[in-house]
Amino acid sequence: MVNKPPSEKTVVKVRGKDVVLDPNNMNFNELTLSDYMMHEYGWIDYFGKQLEFAEKDLQLMRIDFDKTFNEKYADFKDSGCTEGQSKAKALSDPDVVTIRQKMAEQDEVVGLITRHLRAWDKNHENAQSRGHFIRKEMDKLNKTIYASDTSGEDTGTYEDFQKEAKGILDD
Repeated sequence: MVNKPPSEKTVVKVRGKDVVLDPNNMNFNELTLSDYMMHEYGWIDYFGKQLEFAEKDLQLMRIDFDKTFNEKYADFKDSGCTEGQSKAKALSDPDVVTIRQKMAEQDEVVGLITRHLRAWDKNHENAQSRGHFIRKEMDKLNKTIYASDTSGEDTGTYEDFQKEAKGILDD
């Protein structure tokens, strides 16, 4: 028996709003498959938009980093430091370090949403496959259940029907 995977909700911030990455939203079974398939694209669309917002915010942070770093570098260079000293001092400046830390956090947000969307993609394949096999099972059953004797006479007992259905399911 396969153990259930850990189901851990992750909450990330995108533009100041909590985005909950909950793998439990990907659960389905034979009874809930249809409902799952109807709603999964809404989730995928939602997370896709959140990913775009997070990626844009990361790009804006990179622009802010470049601007702040270059300003600090130029100030140190103008004060007589060498290129190496100017770069080292600019990279260790508290403002530059703060921006780099925020970029690292934002990069994590982008990565988590990307991985969550990949899981949705794989889960979609699983749902389609399960739906395909359910339809195949139903087709096999329906041939037996709906096959009828046109004479209108009783075609057998309930026990005969059970044996025949069990034989089809065992195939």
